[in-house]
Amino acid sequence: MTADERWACVADAILASPVARAAYDGEEPAELAPLLAKTRHHAYRIVDADVEGLDPDVVIEGALGAALAVALEARRAALESLG
Repeated sequence: MTADERWACVADAILASPVARAAYDGEEPAELAPLLAKTRHHAYRIVDADVEGLDPDVVIEGALGAALAVALEARRAALESLG
């Protein structure tokens, strides 16, 4: 299995969740927007207060979708720079 195929398997598994798919597409519910903005740009700044009152499953699925989008873009840019 190639690296591209492995990445596709990971993406397919994550994006099976509607919440993750919405976060991946940047169309997450408003209540997740602040958390997912941090996930996309400064994940190390996330604190308990950012997730307080949110469904844990929704938080995890949303974070996975947002992080996947960032990871795939970074991977694309890195591969492009390698030629």
